[in-house]
Amino acid sequence: MQGPRKLSLLFSVGFLMIVQQASAQALTTISGRVKGGNGQPVSVSWWSEPGVSPAKSQDTLLQKDYFCFRLPTEPVAVLFFYLDAGGARNFYGTLRPGDSLMLTFAEDTMILAGSGAPACRAQYLSRRAQERISQPVRDDVPSRVTWYRQQMTAAEDVLQRYHDSLPAAEYAVVRANVLGETAAKMIACLWHASPDGIAQAEQSSLYQQAIRPALPAIVPSDTTALAIRYLNYLLQKAEADYFMQQHSQCTDREIYEWIKSHYTGIMRDKLLAHQLLQSLAAGGQQEVLANCAQDYLSMVQHPACKQAIAAKYGKIKKGISKGMPAPAFSFPDSTGHPVNLNFFTGKVVLLHFYDADDQLLPSLSEINTCFNKEEVVFIHINCNSNASPKYPGVQLHADGQMGNVLEQYNISRYPALIVVGKNGNIYATRPPDPTADHGAALADIIYAALLQ
Repeated sequence: MQGPRKLSLLFSVGFLMIVQQASAQALTTISGRVKGGNGQPVSVSWWSEPGVSPAKSQDTLLQKDYFCFRLPTEPVAVLFFYLDAGGARNFYGTLRPGDSLMLTFAEDTMILAGSGAPACRAQYLSRRAQERISQPVRDDVPSRVTWYRQQMTAAEDVLQRYHDSLPAAEYAVVRANVLGETAAKMIACLWHASPDGIAQAEQSSLYQQAIRPALPAIVPSDTTALAIRYLNYLLQKAEADYFMQQHSQCTDREIYEWIKSHYTGIMRDKLLAHQLLQSLAAGGQQEVLANCAQDYLSMVQHPACKQAIAAKYGKIKKGISKGMPAPAFSFPDSTGHPVNLNFFTGKVVLLHFYDADDQLLPSLSEINTCFNKEEVVFIHINCNSNASPKYPGVQLHADGQMGNVLEQYNISRYPALIVVGKNGNIYATRPPDPTADHGAALADIIYAALLQ
């Protein structure tokens, strides 16, 4: 009788160990240490389908200078994450589901350990290598293009060292993400070459002779479609290629059709979804985007892409749109003096309508430091009688005068953000929530408005 009981016990223990091991492997773990940071908040955001699905996030407090996040399993090959431990202690990288990563923030460097360290180290060292390339003395187009080419060469040299030590798919995603980011910046030189722009012939020569030969050789595939910065780069390239062929700026519809005819499979699905979501966020023409979304939903195969566009398509409605004049208003500032929106013509304006429950202060404060106050102004409109938080920029108090303005700006809830271009016209009606990605997408939209 003892034999069967022992065998049963051994089987139970063995089965329990297998279950525990499978459970442990199902979690992606990000931990680390921040010297002298006990009690400080730490947050991590991650994306399973960057550029398509919204970020998920977790928050914790440092306990004895230590933090640990256990992320649930995602049905994807690679997760992108951003970790913020306060101040300059932040990190952006990629992990495979089930990986572990240990980050130690030192004074002037970072120590990485764990199964996810090689891929994160490749990206970290690539960015460091790019940062060491000195900015050009002259801020003209050829100099900036050369600078970005040098940055890509420096990053490629680092990435090549990890070619054989990373799985092929993970290496392809890391490389596409790193090089795609710099390549997009290089293509952007076409559109802000000088305050007055450059002649079309010059643009063509610049693109064909200097920019295009330097673009990274990355094959569009289901794998590289995972890299968000690579998707951004392909959107920039599609716009540039269309411009060079048609000799005119492309509309949302035209770039949609261009991508649709030049890509296939998952890459087409993701790139079109990313383009539509960006156009909607920037306040593109609602009727045009609704038609594009309807066409997209009739052919898309990727489930996450279909779900994302279907959700947005259901919410497209009439209201202000990109390009129309921003409705005028006049509200008193903190001293009681009336402030009119027309006062800020010639600057890019971020309108921020908020109430007592607003949580955007940290994000907007961080974004505000990225721009020159002579070029960009944040206008914060307090829509109730509660005490106003100390936002950076112009503080206005609307109190009970908001009805007509809210209707004109199609605002149904707070907080609400609107971007107004330098010409006084609407540039973006629904910019992305800055708390979802630490303001990166919103900052990009403001920067794009500055270049117009």
